[in-house]
Amino acid sequence: MSLIREQYTWDLLISTGYGRQLAQKVLGGDVITEIKAYTTAAHHFHPEIDTVIDLGGQDTKALSINLSSGQLHKFEMNDKCSAGTGKFFEMMAGSLGLSLDELVTEALRGGRSVEINSTCTVFAESEVVTLLTSGVALADIARAIHEALLTKLVSLLSKVMRSDSGAILFVGGGAKNRAMVQLLAEALNRQIIVPEYPDFYGAYGAAIHAIQSIRQESI
Repeated sequence: MSLIREQYTWDLLISTGYGRQLAQKVLGGDVITEIKAYTTAAHHFHPEIDTVIDLGGQDTKALSINLSSGQLHKFEMNDKCSAGTGKFFEMMAGSLGLSLDELVTEALRGGRSVEINSTCTVFAESEVVTLLTSGVALADIARAIHEALLTKLVSLLSKVMRSDSGAILFVGGGAKNRAMVQLLAEALNRQIIVPEYPDFYGAYGAAIHAIQSIRQESI
């Protein structure tokens, strides 16, 4: 971070994410939560969308936004472990000897013939080993892994979505998972919107918040 101080200047710095307090301590500026950052970016780029799902490496968040005000209406988060997060995919891919991209490709080829009942990494790995030794196709196991996490996402979204909600905005690194995007669209029977750089969406929100703060100070 010292290199950032030496090489860059800024009018206002806003940090977000799990490292925001450390960034503020080293670089100064203000901080906002990821929830605030995602809400800000979502309403700025997609003011017609009221529901957001963020599948990150450390947690998963579902947000409901007031379309009129752009303010957060309600949010739900998963518990703080790898279950129900993008980290789950990484660990399951490792247990199968696959890269993350290979896991996604296999999942897109798989059928719905098997289930994995747990997203707790320890128990899920045990189930995966059992399925492999039972001769279940790798593609079917990969799909089952995705469907196990899909259940978590749908459950979170069901707590914040309205019956008349339209498209869902899917952000975070997990939104780059093509299999999860497809399965989520099928499960919800709704269009899933993935921005070009979903893993930077929180940073966009922090930057927009900084611009808005500067404008308010100049009034």
